[in-house]
Amino acid sequence: MKALSRFAIAHRWWVIVGWTAAIVLIQILASSAGGATYKDDFKLPGTESQAASDLLAGANLAEQNNPTGTLVLHSGKGDLTTEPADFVSRAKAAVCGVGAAHVATITTPWGTAVCTAADGRDDAAPRPDLISRDRTTAIVEVAFNEPKPSDSTPKVVYQHLKTLRSDTLHIEFTGDTFDSVDASTPALSPQTLGFLAALVILAIVFRTFGATLLPMISAAAALGCGLGLIALLTHAMPVTDFTSALAELMVIGVGIDYALFIVTRHRRNLLRGMSVEDSIVNALNTSGRAVLFAGITVCIAILGLCALATSFLYGVAIGTSIAVSLTMLASLTLLPATLSLLGRRALPRSQREALPSDRRVTLLLCVIPPVCVLFWALYVLRWVLRPATARLAARRDASARPPLWTRWATFVQRRSLIVGVFAAVLLAVLAIPFFSLRLGHPDQSNTPAASTSHKGYDLIRDAFGKGYNSNLQLVVGGSRATDKAFLTQLTGTLATVPDVDKASITALPVGKDIAFVTFKSVSGPQDASTVHLVENLRDNILPPLHKGGDTQVYVYGDTAVFVDFSAALAAKMIYFVLAVVGLSFLLLMAAFRSVVVAATAATMNLLAAGASFGAVVAVFQWGWFSEPLGLGSGGPVDAFLPVLFFAILFGLSMDYQVFLVSRIHEEWVHSRDNHRAVTVGLSETGGIITAAGLIMITVFSGFLLGDGLVIKLLGLGLASAVLLDAFIVRPMLVPSIMQWLGRANWWFPAWLDRITPHVSIEGRDDTEAPAKLEALPE
Repeated sequence: MKALSRFAIAHRWWVIVGWTAAIVLIQILASSAGGATYKDDFKLPGTESQAASDLLAGANLAEQNNPTGTLVLHSGKGDLTTEPADFVSRAKAAVCGVGAAHVATITTPWGTAVCTAADGRDDAAPRPDLISRDRTTAIVEVAFNEPKPSDSTPKVVYQHLKTLRSDTLHIEFTGDTFDSVDASTPALSPQTLGFLAALVILAIVFRTFGATLLPMISAAAALGCGLGLIALLTHAMPVTDFTSALAELMVIGVGIDYALFIVTRHRRNLLRGMSVEDSIVNALNTSGRAVLFAGITVCIAILGLCALATSFLYGVAIGTSIAVSLTMLASLTLLPATLSLLGRRALPRSQREALPSDRRVTLLLCVIPPVCVLFWALYVLRWVLRPATARLAARRDASARPPLWTRWATFVQRRSLIVGVFAAVLLAVLAIPFFSLRLGHPDQSNTPAASTSHKGYDLIRDAFGKGYNSNLQLVVGGSRATDKAFLTQLTGTLATVPDVDKASITALPVGKDIAFVTFKSVSGPQDASTVHLVENLRDNILPPLHKGGDTQVYVYGDTAVFVDFSAALAAKMIYFVLAVVGLSFLLLMAAFRSVVVAATAATMNLLAAGASFGAVVAVFQWGWFSEPLGLGSGGPVDAFLPVLFFAILFGLSMDYQVFLVSRIHEEWVHSRDNHRAVTVGLSETGGIITAAGLIMITVFSGFLLGDGLVIKLLGLGLASAVLLDAFIVRPMLVPSIMQWLGRANWWFPAWLDRITPHVSIEGRDDTEAPAKLEALPE
C-alpha cells in the first residue's frame, strides 16, 4: 500500500489525467455503442411458469409473453355499451404511428386495432366481457410488440393516449407496465440531493473547502466510470433497468465514506506533525487498507447474489460490484493524488499556519465555474454556522473534559452491561415484524393513492371485483389441447374451484396443440388466497386431468410467475446467506487473527439485518407511514428485494465493523490491553463512523424521491439499516460485547493460525508511540 500511495503522489498529475481520460473514453465507448440497453433475462429453470413459457416459444407464440398495459375507461355520463366518440380509431391514430410506443394491438370492448400488418388485421368483433355490469366502466388492453419495453416506452404511450380523456370520459392507466408513468419529476434528483446532503455534512466535519471537495471528486470519478462500464455491460449480458440507480446509490454512499475515512486519518497525521507526503502514505497504509478490505467484503456480499442461480440478478450483482470496485480504486489512487495537491490546506485555517498562496487560491475559487458555486455555498454555510461553532469552540476550550467520543467510550467501558442489553433489546424488538415477512409481488394498490395506476386499480376493483386485476391462465399443450370435450372438462373442473371467478373462464385454442384457458381469481393479485389458489391448482386440481397422457396443463400468467419466483428464491435463500456470511467470516478471521471477533461481527450483522428487515416489513407490508413515503398501502415484499437488500446491507455493515475493529485491533497489538483497545478504538472511530453513517442515511433517503418502487424500498431499508448500524450496533452493542469478552476476543487456536493466510488490514501506524499511548484514557 505504501508503494501505491507514493506512486500516486509522485505521479499525481498523471493519475488525475488518467482518471479524466478513463471517464471520457468509457463514456465515448458507451455512447458509440448506443448507450445502455437494459433488458431482463427472467428465467426460472425447473418451474411450471418456465415450462409454459418454453412451450409458447417453441410454438412461435413467444409474443404471448410480451407485456401488456391496461386502460380503464369510466363514463361520467351514460353507459359504455356504445363506443364513445370513435375511440378505437382515435386510439389507433394516437399511438400506432409512433415508433417509440412499440404498440402491437389495442383490444377494446368495441373491436381490436392492430398497429402493424405483422400483427394481423383489425377485428371489429365486440368484447362485451370488457364492460362492467353497470356499463359505466370498460377495460382496454394495450399489447406491446417487444418482450421488455424500455422505461420510456410506457410513458410515450401514456402521453399520447391520455389526450383521449374528456369531461365525460375518464381514463386511467394501470398494470405493472404503467407503474409511475405519471410520476412527477422532482426538482432535485435523488443523486443530486445525496451529493448536496453529503456536502453539508462533510463541510461541518472538515470545516475547509478542499477537504470537503475531495471525497465528492473521488465518488464522482468512480460514478462516471462505473455508469459507463455498466452501459457497456448491457451489450454483453442482460442487465435489469434499476442496476444503474443501485450503482449510483452505492457509489455515492460508500465512495464518500471511504474517502472520509482516509482524509480524516490524513488530517490527524498532519496535526501530529507529519509531512504531507508521509501523512498520506500513512493514511493509505492504515485506513486505506481498511477501505480495501471493506470494499472487497461489499463486492463479495453483492456477488453472492449469483449463488441464487437466478439469471435476473446476475447483471445487478456484476454491475454494482464493478461500480464499488472503481470506488475503492479511486479512493486508493485519485484521492492521494489530489490530497498531495491540496497539501496542508486539508486542515482548516485555525489548525495550520497561513500559506503564501492562500489568498490566490481563494480568489481563484471565487470566480472559476462551477467550483465557485460550491465555494460560495460553503462560504454562506460557514457564515450561518459561525456563531454556533464559535460558541462550541469556546465551550470546548474552556472545558477540561475529554472529547465527546472519549467520554462515550469510557461510559461504555464502565456500563457495558447496561449499554449492551439496551442495544440488544432494541434490535430484537425492531426485528419482530420480520417474522411476518410475506414474499410476493405488490400490485397497483401499493402505488401512491393519487397515481393513475392506483386509480385504475380501484376502478377495476369496484366495477369488476378485485380479482379482475389478477393475471392467470392455463396453458394447455399436447394432442388434447384442441379437443373440445377435454377443454369443456377442464373449464368445468376449474369452475368448481374455490376463489375462481366462474364467469371469467374462457377457453381459446391459439395454435396447433396449444390452447389457453383464461380466468380471474376472486381475491386480489397480492392476496395470500391467490397464492394458495395457484398452489392448489398445481398440486391437487389439475394433475388428475392430464396425468399419464401427452397433454400438459400449466398454470401461467403474471401472478403464477411471481409465485414461482418467490418460491425459487426462498428455497435458495439459506445457501445465499451461508455463502455471504461464511466468506465474510473467513476474511475477518484471517485479517484479525480471531475466531471470536469474526463470529461477533457475523452475529451482529445478522441481528442488524433482522432489525432492518423489521422496519421494512412494518412500513411496506403493514403500511405504517407508507403513504406519506410514497409507497402506497401495505402489501407483500417483492421476492428479490430481501436477497438484494441483505447483500448490500451485509456489505455495508462489514464496512463499519472493519473500520471500528481494525482500530481496536491496532491498539490491541500495541498494548495487549483489551479494555484499553476497545475504548481507544471507539473514541477514535466513533465520530467518523456516525458522520459516515449520516452521509449514507441522507444519500439513501434521497432515493425515496425516485419513481421506482424497488429503489424506494432499497433507499428506505438501507437508510434505516445504516441508522441502526452506525448509531446502535457499532457504538453500543459491539464495544459492549468486546468489553465483556475481554482477552477472549482474540482467541485463535495455534493450529488454525498455522493454516490461515496472514492478511494485514491496519498496517503499521508510524505516528503512534508507546509514550503517547500511555496518555490515552483507561
